[in-house]
Amino acid sequence: MTYVQTFFKEIGIAAKLSKQQSGIVATLPATNEAMEQLPVIAFSAHLDTMFFSESPEVIITNGYIETANKANLGADDKAGVAAILAAARWLTKNDQPHGPIEFLLTTKEEEGLTGAKLFDLDIVDASFGYCLDAPGAVGGMIHTSKTHLQLDFWMEVGVPHEKSAIQVAREAMKKIRTTFSHDVGIAWQVYHFGGEILENGNEKVTILSEFVADFPLQECLPYVEQIKQIFIETGVTYKADVQDVTHMSYHHFSLPETAYLCKLAIKAMQTLGIPEKALQLEGGTDANVFNDRGIPFLVLSTGFQNPHTTSERIAVTELEKLTSLILEIVKTAAK
Repeated sequence: MTYVQTFFKEIGIAAKLSKQQSGIVATLPATNEAMEQLPVIAFSAHLDTMFFSESPEVIITNGYIETANKANLGADDKAGVAAILAAARWLTKNDQPHGPIEFLLTTKEEEGLTGAKLFDLDIVDASFGYCLDAPGAVGGMIHTSKTHLQLDFWMEVGVPHEKSAIQVAREAMKKIRTTFSHDVGIAWQVYHFGGEILENGNEKVTILSEFVADFPLQECLPYVEQIKQIFIETGVTYKADVQDVTHMSYHHFSLPETAYLCKLAIKAMQTLGIPEKALQLEGGTDANVFNDRGIPFLVLSTGFQNPHTTSERIAVTELEKLTSLILEIVKTAAK
């Protein structure tokens, strides 16, 4: 954040810190009075990267930026940040007419999209934006994203007991899988299942699970309640105490290809000769949060490969292409 603040100051762009260290918004005014009438376009990326114990030893080999050691490069999302800074510097040094532009750089994206959730939108004027945070070749676009919820359950039984806590939990899970086996567009998956003996001799099972759906939260809630009810009813049957907690990870969004921000990106790609491709991203981005908070955001691929691994890398040509795409979107919007 210190580096980015200094960078914007040196190139003459005013930057504001969002509350609770959730990020920075830098504003580049329109080039003239006529351009001030254009909608404010935002470009966003996140400053944090997935944590690795080793710092990356960055090298360039055969046109690819990668690491020489077993560390994560952090192109997710340093690539998006780098392209934004390069585009911002170019715009301050050239006379290309453009409307008002905002650069949103968030923190703690890798920690549950926390920065975007806390971001102070009172200092943001954007009508729409582009989230530069997806793997794959530049030209990829993510118009839609799933709803993601975390469902955590705890089942406790006293001993001696008709069935163990693990057996009771497994019976509930079997009922859930049978109930939802034919439903299209939803998925329920357990990623942690563990039992323990408490100090009072009772058995306790912890079930951590994910619920993912292709539609908005409101349409998900009946399914979530049904899952909870199955756990509760199974617990009642075998006199097991059941507790649960639901966490909202991120909301579904869906942008039609006919939306202005989508058409604008496609036109810019066509001008640059970049093949556009609609993608489905597994996982959430800051775009999920900004869309849910009322600002339409389209997710764009930034060119990095193998994110969150020690073999993460990005081609120099992809970074150049991404920077050109930002500038072309700005130019196209001003025509």
